[in-house]
Amino acid sequence: MSAYLEQAREAYEAERRILAANKARETLAHERKALAALAAVEAGESLDAIGSAIGLHPTNVGELVEEARRLEPVLPGRSGRSPQHVINRYAAGEIGREEMIEALSTWPYIPVGPRAENLLNDFRPSVAGSFDDVESALYQQYIDGEAYDTILRRYAQRGQ
Repeated sequence: MSAYLEQAREAYEAERRILAANKARETLAHERKALAALAAVEAGESLDAIGSAIGLHPTNVGELVEEARRLEPVLPGRSGRSPQHVINRYAAGEIGREEMIEALSTWPYIPVGPRAENLLNDFRPSVAGSFDDVESALYQQYIDGEAYDTILRRYAQRGQ
């Protein structure tokens, strides 16, 4: 590969990392806004008042509050409420690499059946809360191959 192609590839990879980090930050910020709206409702604030404070119509505030109610609580001693939440926190720079690896290699994943590769009629969709979240994070470049391999190895060792 020429130096120009290498430079173009590095720029592309840098852009993908930045886009992943920004998407993770956006997701986390939205969750926090939803949780703050829920806390305000539970404290007795009206949807109108909350909407005025955060620039939303009261109907949208109600939807945001319902969204917050559907969020799982953060498990005690865990770095997030789900594998995807841990991955987002890592991608956004809120937790370090080792904390992310430790959290994901010890996570109590939802069990799922095997996924067939390259069989058009044997498709299993990804299941949130399963190890599929870690695989998806690798493909979306929220984590790198080395982190994935470490998580997988530690998770497999734990299961033995």
